[in-house]
Amino acid sequence: MCLRLDFWRCFLFPVFVLFGREFSMYAVMSVLGLLCGGVLFCQRIRKKTQDDTEAILFLLVLSVGILIGGHALYGLTNLEKMPRLFECASFSGFISVLNAIFGGMIFYGGLIGAYLFGILYAKIKKLDLVLYMDSAALFAPIFHGFARVGCFFGGCCYGIESHFGFAASGNTITSIGDVSRFPVQLLEATCNFLIALVICFLLKSERCKGRVFYVYLALYAFIRFFDEFLRGDEIRGFIFGLSTSQFISIFVEIFALVMLCTLSIQERRRRI
Repeated sequence: MCLRLDFWRCFLFPVFVLFGREFSMYAVMSVLGLLCGGVLFCQRIRKKTQDDTEAILFLLVLSVGILIGGHALYGLTNLEKMPRLFECASFSGFISVLNAIFGGMIFYGGLIGAYLFGILYAKIKKLDLVLYMDSAALFAPIFHGFARVGCFFGGCCYGIESHFGFAASGNTITSIGDVSRFPVQLLEATCNFLIALVICFLLKSERCKGRVFYVYLALYAFIRFFDEFLRGDEIRGFIFGLSTSQFISIFVEIFALVMLCTLSIQERRRRI
């Protein structure tokens, strides 16, 4: 029996108007995730260093990395549109095509960008890289969990057609279709929040010091690889039957496991 919940249309609102201004629901949820994750991140840094000024600056740098990396990877999935940039007859047309190529974001791109920017900033400012990386492991899943709820409200990153799911009757996002779809956005949001709970537990143990961020990467990559089978959109592209995100998940998983093994070996050598 197909469980068809047409009240999805009550939740499906990509934008809303407040005081005469239009706001993106995805952006609002992302900002909420940034604030919630940021507060916990800063509290932990303050507890360890008695100063959270650098923590705030570090988060700003991570945000820049997220934006640049997320848009850059999205652009790489739209390389076939690049020739259109040279066919534009006006500047507004050029901007329109540029937005079509780089206008979206892919989480893995943002994650990679934040990782690189964070390490570079920490080395330049001579920060405690272990402390900041471990703390970032708590920030990441909280921020991402809220963002995925925003995806659900906005109707993007939708799931496959499913007997259990939600139907958006009369929706204006034609790619979803008036069919029952699995709420994969909420599944991934839940998994991210569960990862955050695991990270909270690990942060209390000195034995995991310096390795928590890579535990986060390993957990998320594992979850993302399998929940991609429940995704119904094809915007990320596919290679040999696997999505771009699944290929990245494989490399991220290998990278995380290699780093965990390397750090464990280094820790044993220090104890000898």
